[in-house]
Amino acid sequence: IDQAIQMHGATGVSQWTPLADMYTSQRTLRLADGPDEVHHMVVGRAEIAWYQPR
Repeated sequence: IDQAIQMHGATGVSQWTPLADMYTSQRTLRLADGPDEVHHMVVGRAEIAWYQPR
């Protein structure tokens, strides 16, 4: 969504396209779901654990 807004310029954040609403919904979900860095850390730990000798 971020790249689509960038490509459309000012039109991307106007009400002429659904991108502004999509961005608002996506941003709210990102805040409610937690920081991306935490998800990256969890996935990274799971990957490391998968390849560790048992």
